Amino acid sequence: MSGLLRDQSTLVTTDPMLSWLTHTVPWRRAVVMRLVAMAALLGSLTAGCTQDGFAPANDRFRELPRICDLVSPATASRVIGVGYKRDAFAVETTGYCSWVYRDLGSEGARPFERALSLHVSLHRSMTRRSGADGALEELGRLSKDASGQFGPAPGVGEHAVRSTSGESINYIIVVDNLNVKMTFSGRDMDAVGKLVAIPCKQAVSSSFEVAREIVRNLEVG
Repeated sequence: MSGLLRDQSTLVTTDPMLSWLTHTVPWRRAVVMRLVAMAALLGSLTAGCTQDGFAPANDRFRELPRICDLVSPATASRVIGVGYKRDAFAVETTGYCSWVYRDLGSEGARPFERALSLHVSLHRSMTRRSGADGALEELGRLSKDASGQFGPAPGVGEHAVRSTSGESINYIIVVDNLNVKMTFSGRDMDAVGKLVAIPCKQAVSSSFEVAREIVRNLEVG
């Protein structure tokens, strides 16, 4: 927790989930600040729930999965880039993993940057609400409050929505009592040295591949 305490001076007061909807990179600083806020509030949130009481016996996921393992190194290298940098953080019922690739040394037209981030929330069942229902409620809340337009994500999962507006592809996926927020973005350097967003079709295809792998790993895990 010493690392957490060092970062507290930079905390912001925005809602941690709404902040995810409007900020994609750099992920490490933004998400760590959100997780610090969550950790600070954890005790009071838990105390506030004791009247209902936790009832996790029927929850499929009793703890957070190893978030970085939801995307294989082979997929990350193919979609993000060989030599990507990975970062992760988790505390109690929320955590994240990010993969970033940047080519700062090459010349000419090239893939310049790819970034993938996962933010996972674990919802525990209570006597009046299941963990799965809590994860679905979060999906509804986030997709409603998002600045981008979310719609169905066919082929990913029964409870998955996707937004292709803006400079990134965003998914919100529910698997049992887990809620997964995924963001993928990329930029290329063109022949005249200008940074441009990768084509939407390419971004949609790459993010779809990753989203399907995440769901598959969660379903068999």
